[in-house]
Amino acid sequence: MATLDPSDTINAGEHVFIKMPSDNVKCIVLKPGSTVSLGKFGSFKANDIIGHAWGNTYEIYDKDNKTRVYRLEELNEIEETANNNREIVDDPSSQKLTLDDIKALKSEGLKGELTGEEIVNKLKESHATFDKKTAYSQAKYLQKKGKKFHKTFTPIKPTAYSVNEYFYIKNPTKIKDIRMDTLSQVLSHSNVHAGCKLLVVDDTQGMIVSALAERMGGKGTILGLYDGDNPHYDVLKYMNFSREIQDTVKVLSWLRIHRPADEKTPDELQDVTQLTGKDLEGYHRRLRAYKIVEESRKVLFEADFDALIIASNYQPESIIEKLLPYVRGSRPVVVYHSAKEALLETSTWMRKCPELLAPQLTESWLRKSQVLPGRTHPEMSTWGSGGCLLTATRVIDQPVQAAMTKRERLAMEKKNAEAKKLKRAREEAEAEAASSTSTPTEAAVVTEEVL
Repeated sequence: MATLDPSDTINAGEHVFIKMPSDNVKCIVLKPGSTVSLGKFGSFKANDIIGHAWGNTYEIYDKDNKTRVYRLEELNEIEETANNNREIVDDPSSQKLTLDDIKALKSEGLKGELTGEEIVNKLKESHATFDKKTAYSQAKYLQKKGKKFHKTFTPIKPTAYSVNEYFYIKNPTKIKDIRMDTLSQVLSHSNVHAGCKLLVVDDTQGMIVSALAERMGGKGTILGLYDGDNPHYDVLKYMNFSREIQDTVKVLSWLRIHRPADEKTPDELQDVTQLTGKDLEGYHRRLRAYKIVEESRKVLFEADFDALIIASNYQPESIIEKLLPYVRGSRPVVVYHSAKEALLETSTWMRKCPELLAPQLTESWLRKSQVLPGRTHPEMSTWGSGGCLLTATRVIDQPVQAAMTKRERLAMEKKNAEAKKLKRAREEAEAEAASSTSTPTEAAVVTEEVL
């Protein structure tokens, strides 16, 4: 039997999104031996899903909170019937069960004495006009009641899509209102791929950095510039990234891009041979922090970045002016903002900048659709704005050292040297040909004309 890859299974200590029948999503950290409460939908033991594959739907089926894989019914084409809703009115008396009876069913469901399917069947059987409904109305009724009484849940793997959707619905301001379709366009316009080198200013709590790191798969480098003493990349912890992927993300504060003249290394500040205990631990901690900053500075000043991606609260022009020299030629510059008005001034500035080509301001629109046999249609309500993008291409009139790799610089120097050599040889050949074709008579005539 083939074994699943660790990334394809639910592991202890990871963040897990639990989708409930009501379509609400709960984020938990899975601790071995713990019990996870889902409110009115019951509870389950974490050990019941640890080691299993993502995406299975589980049913809580007894009072001991035991779970089993829930088999969904096969989706078949609905048969056409002669029933219609013409004689059906919204009458509470159609439901024979009283409010107290329904509360009793809920209570039995919470105790594990009844399954969600049994409760829904009792409601269906006691509904006086259920058989008069059309097949569509019956399916809609069962789905609506199932969202209330089914005791099922689905563990969802944290990905750029699921994490973005979770925060966009729960707390959109945390990620600066960037929606999943806009985020996908950021990846597309930035030409993100394994092995690339990206320069990022991310104020979306790390949502953009997380998506970039996931796409690169541990191959390449992401340098994130942040404001303050610590990077605000809270979203990264929800992604369950391996150490390989985490190591591709490097950070550097705006305040520490250039080393202060009076900055000293930990070795210069203290004599390590005289330190013991907590003082020695503090020294090694400061040394690690110093090395991280030095490594990030080195990555920045090496330049050669394949894209510049900005999602900041500050004016984009000032950031672009500061960072554009570190971006290679013919590479994209992508700016995100939740409001279009904030990018209009930047777009005007870009059109006047000789180093930026073809700036374009776009805003996407997304609408969900229901896709069911015979019932496919757009949903009546949709989301608000998912933000705007301003994209352009970095161009270089005359290649500069900061925008070229060492190999490109050597190739350019070699090409220039060969061009000069060919030009010199051509000039010498032309001079020699001119001197050999001149006769004494012609030379005398020329001399006489000059005199």
